[in-house]
Amino acid sequence: MAGASGPTSFVAFLFAATMALPSSYAEYKIFWGDIHGHTSHSDGKGSLDDYFTYARDVSKLDFVIVTDHDYGNGKPAWRMPQETWMLTQDKADEFTVDGKFVAIAGYEWTSQAKYWTDVGPNKPSERLFPGAPKFYNHKNVYFPTRLDDIFSAKDTASYTPDMLAAAVRKQGGLIQNNHPDAGPEGQDQWDYSPDHYPVITNTEIRPDTLRHEGKTYPLDSERMVREFLSRGGKTGFVLGSDTHEGQPAARTAVLAKELTRNAIFDALRHRRNYAVSHARIELDVQINGHRMGEEFVTADKPAITVSVTGTAPIAELVIIRDGSVLSRLTPNTPQVKLTYRDESFQQSSYYYVRVVQSDADAHGNPSHAWSSPIWAKKGL
Repeated sequence: MAGASGPTSFVAFLFAATMALPSSYAEYKIFWGDIHGHTSHSDGKGSLDDYFTYARDVSKLDFVIVTDHDYGNGKPAWRMPQETWMLTQDKADEFTVDGKFVAIAGYEWTSQAKYWTDVGPNKPSERLFPGAPKFYNHKNVYFPTRLDDIFSAKDTASYTPDMLAAAVRKQGGLIQNNHPDAGPEGQDQWDYSPDHYPVITNTEIRPDTLRHEGKTYPLDSERMVREFLSRGGKTGFVLGSDTHEGQPAARTAVLAKELTRNAIFDALRHRRNYAVSHARIELDVQINGHRMGEEFVTADKPAITVSVTGTAPIAELVIIRDGSVLSRLTPNTPQVKLTYRDESFQQSSYYYVRVVQSDADAHGNPSHAWSSPIWAKKGL
């Protein structure tokens, strides 16, 4: 196996095509879903029926979340009235069949700088909230049970991430950070209290560069997420297609015991999920028996167990610790199973695994998978 590297003087890699997975793995199954997409109720195409039908029958997803905007800037400008929110929930309930397909009602909390008063001259402003503009970016919000109305980015009771999280927590819902922005538009996207990490549980992650129609664009998405984690932030990894064509696709995998709405929420709440950018790469990462999203205390050196079943040869497998590469492999085989013991572990660290396949999408972007982090702390 080519390309093994690491900072320790001795690193034990165990590769075996028949290596048995940990027994706890059998408790969970991988379910595929899309957690970000739009219909004609905001700035997308098609009806809710079209959206859920495409997810179930064309993309063959196990679950899907629809997330139309609460407010937008189209002509005419749109908003999500209560009747649309009620219809969204009705359709999600109608399409959900436990064990076969789960549909979830959500929305995109669409914070915009123009909602603040001091936006500066010659800039559009709705002047709702006092002071300088905040650049919170957008966040998806979804609930396991019905709710009478949404908590919008224009509501004085939910226009900051902390206020939104407090309201959503009371209803048992979850929030995710959407499309991290490395520019000025995302400068306040992480501006929320650690007290709300249990409700703002996940963040969309993408490659740092993206190809589209022959051009390459710097996103710095993974870098932004790593910097948040390295500052002590807590988040798992998801991804959504953000489709505006009504065509959701498999971008998030969850490890759940069954295909029900409650089980999907349990996985997302505990960050027992991972993101893929194209192909359905099967990925399991555990450390000392603890799986993605967990925090644990250990007196032992972390032993990172990775199992990958790809759809094409794995061009690169990287273990990230505290924002830096701990180990990099170039297996060039679709299946990889290994154990890596971090002999240089000190007091506390977060770890995640990034997998890159040799295949690519129509624009030339290689398929990626990112495991949600695991946090290890030294103790008795």
